[in-house]
Amino acid sequence: MDSPQTDWNSNDEFFKFTRGRFIVDESENLRKREIRFDLNRLASVAAESVGAARCISIEKYPDGMFNKAYLMSMDDGQEVVAKVPNPNAGIPHFTTASEVATMDFARKVLGTPAPRVYSWNSHARSHPVGAEFIIMEKTEGVPLSQVWDTLKLPQKLQILLAMTRLQKQWLSVSFSHYGSLYYARDVQPPAGSHYVKDGEAVNDSEFVIGPATGRDWFDAGRSLLDIERGPWASLTQYLQAVGTRETKAIQALNPPKQIALFRGPKLYQPDAEKKLTALAWYQQIVDALIPKDTAMTNPRLWHNDLHDDNIFVDPQNPEKITGIIDWQSCHISPLFNHNPDPAFLHWDGSEPETLDLVPRPNLSELSPEERSAAVREYTIHNVFIGWRKLMHAKNPDLYRVVNFRKTPAYGLIFLAHRMFEYGEAHFQSLLVDMEDTWGELPAITSDVPFPVHFSDAEIERIKRDSDGAVAGTELVAEVKEQLDDLWPDKGFIEHERYDDCKAALHEIKNHILEQLAETDEEKAVYERYWPFD
Repeated sequence: MDSPQTDWNSNDEFFKFTRGRFIVDESENLRKREIRFDLNRLASVAAESVGAARCISIEKYPDGMFNKAYLMSMDDGQEVVAKVPNPNAGIPHFTTASEVATMDFARKVLGTPAPRVYSWNSHARSHPVGAEFIIMEKTEGVPLSQVWDTLKLPQKLQILLAMTRLQKQWLSVSFSHYGSLYYARDVQPPAGSHYVKDGEAVNDSEFVIGPATGRDWFDAGRSLLDIERGPWASLTQYLQAVGTRETKAIQALNPPKQIALFRGPKLYQPDAEKKLTALAWYQQIVDALIPKDTAMTNPRLWHNDLHDDNIFVDPQNPEKITGIIDWQSCHISPLFNHNPDPAFLHWDGSEPETLDLVPRPNLSELSPEERSAAVREYTIHNVFIGWRKLMHAKNPDLYRVVNFRKTPAYGLIFLAHRMFEYGEAHFQSLLVDMEDTWGELPAITSDVPFPVHFSDAEIERIKRDSDGAVAGTELVAEVKEQLDDLWPDKGFIEHERYDDCKAALHEIKNHILEQLAETDEEKAVYERYWPFD
């Protein structure tokens, strides 16, 4: 593919999702990850953007879930990355326009090594390429995924320290509104749009706040909804808009297949009316759930997907972070809505009880495989504890978020954000329990009664639903453990594992039917709700 006459458009694989297969709704998942456009024209735009005569080679990176990315090499030796969003990437125009402005802001204001953009387009229909795109610099260094497992503990701690410094920069800036960041020319900003850096208000003519581009505003068909998408001047307005969005999604859209919990006669059956009831209760209590600590509630810009392929380091000096990529859908939310812990730590999500380091395991009587697993578990645990210790010392506001995210109040806010997909049984159970601790919420004074009355029958029904939902999620957890690396995370599996994954899921389905289905009718219900193709 080195000839200047190459017709890039003739290679079908450039436009399709080719990284693997989907075990859930495969045809639909592939359709929304295929995009046709004029790649020849995009190559010309890329060459022109860096002053080269022509592009001589294009290599497609492994597909992401929302975008295509290509490494384009020019005749003068320059290399650039071209990124094209798939149909499922977000709201047209806004998603790309916000990503470009956010990367620029991250570099200029947040002191973060985000890619520099050479050319971009957020209006697919009016551009000869026929798609939205971003042409940006190729990030220096290598993905952290290539070196992390080879690093010694002190080197890993140096990377954590560098990440802590970056997050301190992000914490130094707050905003006047909740939403997403744009250039002033791309949206109609609200009155008074500004940001605050180190306590000083900045009225920047270049950057403004506009509609939210977070994934929860367009996943699972939400992009089709006629809803308010911000920006919002108050946290109450923002959180109420989330409740309204989920209500309209439940009323207007077909729910997606769910692999977070299994459904069936002896398990919980997601229910639209119960979802709507839960959201009505959420709207009544949302003000009471908001913490008083403004450091946790102020609007902040954050990168919530810090996995080890999005962070680049210097291969000669791997303790130095050279770049952070994939700023698509980064948004301005209350700090407590952002993820405080980078995904590259590979922590399982359960909260450690203390910040004490664990002692090195005794390996003397273990097999080689057991030794390897024990050392890996020890390393992951102590690296995570080291991370949290750094956060506690260097970024105490963020550490308070960690503690708030353990509370029932946060649990209710979190579940409301995804009520269309799941969570109503757990939400209602948390709310029943909250009646006993209502007066302990910071926003509640002694004369404010708990706003929801539960009859004994309702409490019993909510407990049954919660137990059934827990059983459904525990069954998923058991299946994930059995399948190990054959589990189709997000419904996706690599090509080489597809047949084995399908066979394993078929065997597990038969086992579940044997264990749980007592009649042909029950068997038919389990079959109907089985989420995998």
